[in-house]
Amino acid sequence: MIKPLMLDNSLPELMPIGSVTNLGSVVVEGDPQASGAMIHGEPTDNLTCGIFACTKGKFKMTYPFDEMATVHEGSVKLTDVKTGVVVEYHKGDSWFAAKGTEVLWDITSERFVKHYMACING
Repeated sequence: MIKPLMLDNSLPELMPIGSVTNLGSVVVEGDPQASGAMIHGEPTDNLTCGIFACTKGKFKMTYPFDEMATVHEGSVKLTDVKTGVVVEYHKGDSWFAAKGTEVLWDITSERFVKHYMACING
């Protein structure tokens, strides 16, 4: 089955997750609230694909999986905590994060949305 994930298409209904602390993150600034939709798999599956959205704020997280992501809406600055490298991403930009990477997320828009594919045992 092919499921298009195009930047100009409407998103599936996103389910509220609540604070990013519910995902194991540590809030640094603001009150970032997350929501999401699974496109393929369940959160505990080895390979998943979905949509993640979050409101403005800063938080730290350590990636529990390998992830490839593309920005659908908004903007975010990601800082690799170990190297100090900061990159700002906007609609259409993509990144790869390896499992175990500690990242400081700074969501600079009111709402940020990404498409992602994640692999736990990558």
